[in-house]
Formats: sequence, C-alpha cells, structure tokens
Amino acid sequence: MERWCTVTVTDAEGRRHSLDVQATSTYDAAHLYVTHSLNHPASGLPNLTTSSVFEVVIDSKVHRVEGASLHAWIERQKSELKGPKGRLFSLRPTF
Repeated sequence: MERWCTVTVTDAEGRRHSLDVQATSTYDAAHLYVTHSLNHPASGLPNLTTSSVFEVVIDSKVHRVEGASLHAWIERQKSELKGPKGRLFSLRPTF
C-alpha cells in the first residue's frame, strides 16, 4: 500500500531539499526521489551518489536510507521483480 512520504537530502552547503512522494516503503520513497531528481534536472535538487543519505518521513517516523544500501536495493529489485511491475521498475533511473 502506498503512503505519502517526505524525502529529504542535505546538499554539500548544508541546505535541505525535500520532496513529497507516494511510496510503498522507505527505499521506494528514496528511489522515487532519485528518479525525480534525474528526470527533472532543473528542479534544483542536489546531485546524488551512493554516499548520499536520504531522510524519509513516513507516518511521523524518520528513517535514514544510505545511498549505498539504496543502490543495492535497486539492483536486487531489478533482478527480482517480474512482469509488468518489474518492467515499470526497470524504467526508473538509478544513480
């Protein structure tokens, strides 16, 4: 079930950049942030790497997602998801 989440990344200058997304998990929310950032470069979101840290707020709880862990999750999902859901997931960009 999808829930509204707020994903925040802090850039090198210490500014926080947030995006609200509907996601099924903390990792899904962070991946949607990456997808939005790469698909909309003019949005002003910071460049993301595997060393980026994503702060995901779901239901008033704060979760941290490390970029390296997110990258591993994305690769796992790409190999595990099949059918239409897997096809749609594979169209999302990664960093």
